[in-house]
Amino acid sequence: MNDEFFDGHYRIKNMKIMRVVLSVILLSGVILYYSVASVGASRRLNIQTHSLTITSIKNTVYKKIDKEEVKLRNGKFIKTPGIEGFPYAYKVEFETAALGDLNKDGLSDAAVVLSWNGGGSGIFYYLSAVVNDNGRPVNVDTVLLGDRVRIKNIKISSGIIEIELLTHGLFDPMCCPKKKVLYKYRLVKTNQTYKLVRE
Repeated sequence: MNDEFFDGHYRIKNMKIMRVVLSVILLSGVILYYSVASVGASRRLNIQTHSLTITSIKNTVYKKIDKEEVKLRNGKFIKTPGIEGFPYAYKVEFETAALGDLNKDGLSDAAVVLSWNGGGSGIFYYLSAVVNDNGRPVNVDTVLLGDRVRIKNIKISSGIIEIELLTHGLFDPMCCPKKKVLYKYRLVKTNQTYKLVRE
């Protein structure tokens, strides 16, 4: 009788211990799950916070625009005063842009098309590479696309900037380019500086 009593008591005690152990394991799993989920959400929030926007790239500094540095405000920069008969010396305007990773750091950068007009018939188009410096847009290089070309589309695919545009064929007047071309550029880093290289 005593043996049966102690045996039953021992089994009940073991069951209680097992329940406590299982509860601890289950609670640890729940805590671990929510900790991992919280870290993931924090990382996603951090990336979203550091994303470039069209508004930010319309209000930043661009270099090498006709050898000048300009600060856009709401997508425009106007250099004054102009020569007699002209309201400005020249103006630079935001035309279009594509967002995507250019330097393989996992953050969204931008390929920006700007136009430069000195008051005459010529309108020169530039491609600017803008990298994401913790949410701050930084123009690292700019190249000339041409005079009075027409930008049809721009995108970033696998780190490559692709620009579809109309340029001038052999017999096209400057006003009316008809030759379809696709330009591809890659952003290359050398000696701590970036350079747009056409492929």
